[in-house]
Amino acid sequence: MSRLDEGFSPPTACVQWCQHRSYDLHVLDDGVEVDLDWWNGHLDRAGHDLRLRGRNLDGEIVEYGGATVQRNDLRIGTDLATGEHDSLRLLFLCAAWQGSHRHRRAMRRFPDVMNPHLNRPDENPVAKTLAVLDSCVRNRVVPDHPNSTWSGWPDAPGVGMSLMATFLWAVKASVYGGPAQLIDQYGVSTLIHEGWLEDPSVTGFTRRRYDRYVELITAWATDIGTSPELVEMWLVQRWSARLNEARHGRYTAPTLF
Repeated sequence: MSRLDEGFSPPTACVQWCQHRSYDLHVLDDGVEVDLDWWNGHLDRAGHDLRLRGRNLDGEIVEYGGATVQRNDLRIGTDLATGEHDSLRLLFLCAAWQGSHRHRRAMRRFPDVMNPHLNRPDENPVAKTLAVLDSCVRNRVVPDHPNSTWSGWPDAPGVGMSLMATFLWAVKASVYGGPAQLIDQYGVSTLIHEGWLEDPSVTGFTRRRYDRYVELITAWATDIGTSPELVEMWLVQRWSARLNEARHGRYTAPTLF
């Protein structure tokens, strides 16, 4: 663990909340309502041979309107995405789930994975992004490409740091700090509020800083006797609850504060 994080222990509220939650029920079953028409319309206009799907209240797969996508659906070979390239299908499903989540800071944004700097007219415009995604799926680590960006993350057009982290979690990848975990601005804001000494902006997270973040929440999970995913979820939901009370004066579960 980083020397700066030594002695930085999980808050009592985090311990209590995580000990009363189940990984299968609260993490894997964490569902959101996705606007399939919005996503599939953007996929069509971008020229992708891809289609996202979801489930209705009866659990049946649907292709139109609002539908539920659970975190457990974020995996290679999922039934909720069809078309070209397994890794690209998963990436867009991750983007739809993340951008539709009511407790997270991520906004609904369509990832433009086309390379704007092609070397040849016949070059596949998604080849650069696909190479990175396929490497993550195959090796379950972040690739060290020679064309990595200044931050240490591989150059994958259209894939921001937060979306990359969600994709890494979905393919069960690992980083230096432990198993890859989601990262959301609300969660990092909670860490900063609790006393974490780091840059508060997720968009500026380098790979080294992300490793430190993963190592910290993994250590907290070990101390509590829970999973890092539940620790990350508590961080996110605590900040969301703080905002909700500040804006609307509504009280939430007392263990969040």
